[in-house]
Amino acid sequence: MSSYMILLLSIVIWGSSVVATRIAGFTMGPIFLAFARMMIAAIILFIIHLFQKEKEKVEKRDMFLIFLSALIGVTIYYIIENYGVMMTSASTASMISGSYPAITLLVGVLFFHEKPTFRKVSGILISLCGIALLSVTSVHEQSSPIGIALLIFDGVCWALYNYIVQSINPKYSALTISKYQNWMAAAMMVPFLLLEKNMTVSLTPVSFACVFYLGAVCSCLAYVLYNAGLRGVSAFAAAVMLNLMPLSGTVLSALILHEAIGFRALLGGILIIAGVLIATLNRR
Repeated sequence: MSSYMILLLSIVIWGSSVVATRIAGFTMGPIFLAFARMMIAAIILFIIHLFQKEKEKVEKRDMFLIFLSALIGVTIYYIIENYGVMMTSASTASMISGSYPAITLLVGVLFFHEKPTFRKVSGILISLCGIALLSVTSVHEQSSPIGIALLIFDGVCWALYNYIVQSINPKYSALTISKYQNWMAAAMMVPFLLLEKNMTVSLTPVSFACVFYLGAVCSCLAYVLYNAGLRGVSAFAAAVMLNLMPLSGTVLSALILHEAIGFRALLGGILIIAGVLIATLNRR
């Protein structure tokens, strides 16, 4: 299976996580949900680790980079995402994820010496216009401007995650990177539990299934697939493929959660996608 197909599968899975997060979020706090998700993934990866015949040794410097990727791209990312998703509609959250490639390009220009072009900058500006339109519609729909801002910041975290993982990907397998990431992320999530105002958990069969799905499939399987896919494509190209998340997330939120997609929200999403396409069309 090609790197692009592996990335495609992981991104479609992540697109469905927005719906599962909203359903599970009604029965527990955002931080506890992130912790439960990471613990499930960590336990599954530990069981796999026990049955591994050959275990890769990770260098100290690379272990620090894995720690950094776990902190930025897992712990902080999912805490902020859970708050953001609960403060916005699932369709709006999915559409905002369409700006992540443009955010990745911006991070690359600012910190990783990417060369900006007129096409790339124009695409970023168009995507930002789409996000601004979503912010306006949030007054009339089910989304908060604060929730939208949190999800945009999540895009910055994800861009940094891509560059960090790609720097260590040639040395280790995707499974090795993913298992250490999940173990560290689960441990780092514990102090954040103290910030949870309401620790009440009222699990239903449906919400339990959603939490397990988030941990086993979205955190465990999808991260292994995504890290494996990053071995064959650039961080920027991987971020571009995240445009499929708004498609799967919006369709699923409409089908499962029966969320209405307003005209301005739809237009904002189209602007985001169009901006990303313009920014990346001439990228090879």
